[in-house]
Amino acid sequence: LYGHWKWGRRRMKPRQMIILLLVMALIDDLISLCFPVNFQFQGYSFMPHFCFITLMLLIYERGWLDRVLISGFCGLLTDLFFSGTLPVYFIIYAGLGYLSGIFNKAMEEDSRIRFFSLFVLVLLLDLIPFLVNLVFQSMNVSFMTWFMHHELLTLTLHGVLILMMMYILDVLKRFALIRQHRKQLDQRKKYVKMKTQK
Repeated sequence: LYGHWKWGRRRMKPRQMIILLLVMALIDDLISLCFPVNFQFQGYSFMPHFCFITLMLLIYERGWLDRVLISGFCGLLTDLFFSGTLPVYFIIYAGLGYLSGIFNKAMEEDSRIRFFSLFVLVLLLDLIPFLVNLVFQSMNVSFMTWFMHHELLTLTLHGVLILMMMYILDVLKRFALIRQHRKQLDQRKKYVKMKTQK
């Protein structure tokens, strides 16, 4: 399936989108509690980005202003309630939200481009804070150590997650199209019935 994420001919309703993103944010938080990140770089760990991946999948087909505002708002919530780094994630999310739609036509037509684009966005989500910490010398660790102990596992697991989310949203899209088709059939039947009664 190479269509974009619209329910029939409509985008996902804001309420549905908020609920889905909240569920994904809670999953991120739960995973972080169960498998805390090892900032001593003595073992292997990963950063869960379920909410971010879902967000990018839901907004990439929208206009650039919508993408920036929606992703920026999610980044602001991340700063306020999860990381306490205001306005770092507000800026990062807004920037990545803008980038997510640059190749939206190609992403709609080819699932491989969609996958690769999301994969790069996940890498940038972790790489930008690492580089910022490196510049301000708040992290005394080499790029290879960071990549091998944190990012390699993160990218591997999220590569699988991206494929799963793409499949799930495709299934939901199909289900919505079937429901819309059934509604149209019911309306036609009612119209024919009313016409025969006259």
